[in-house]
Amino acid sequence: MAAILIIEPDMHTGHRMSEALTLDEHSCQNVTTVAEGLDIIQHGTRVLTVLNARLPWSDSFSLLHLLEEKGWPVLFVTADAGNVQHLHALYQGSCGVLLSPFSACQLQHAVAELLTQTSRMLTIGSLRLDTESRKATLDGELLTLTAQEFALLHALMQSPDAALTREELLRTAWGYQGIGETRTVDVHIQRLRRKLGSSCIETVYKLGYRLKMA
Repeated sequence: MAAILIIEPDMHTGHRMSEALTLDEHSCQNVTTVAEGLDIIQHGTRVLTVLNARLPWSDSFSLLHLLEEKGWPVLFVTADAGNVQHLHALYQGSCGVLLSPFSACQLQHAVAELLTQTSRMLTIGSLRLDTESRKATLDGELLTLTAQEFALLHALMQSPDAALTREELLRTAWGYQGIGETRTVDVHIQRLRRKLGSSCIETVYKLGYRLKMA
């Protein structure tokens, strides 16, 4: 089940979309304006956003920029088949495009496909990590990471902006249960900082570390 935000100016269409996705056990929230959606995204938890591409780009730009920073997925809905490539190029995070008119099954499939893509591809700002190919890129450039560095970065990207203890990182990244190996976290954090930039991983005093991507 996923939390889904539907930004659709036509209330009837939005309601039908919500009904279809609720049948797949998703939790849906409907709004009719980008401003309402932006407020939810700024103050809420992770969502998959279904966005009508007809909405004014002057409004949508800030919304998409924020979603891209957070690494949250977007499903664009458009009636213009010629717009598909442009929409994919517009959003650098995980995204999909659904052509209207569409059936309930097509909507459900598009959301399921995007959720599958999102589960293997983590995106925060210009940092992207593909758990399937085990590759990470920053500003489009491939990062050369050891297996341990990749595991640590994966753990940090799963909880962006959250302060994680060294013990939590040990368990998540390497499956360690003890507390006697925390020094290895510090060593690998330093190595990641050299590759990502020193400001990307913040030290949280007396606790651990937090990933901070501008």
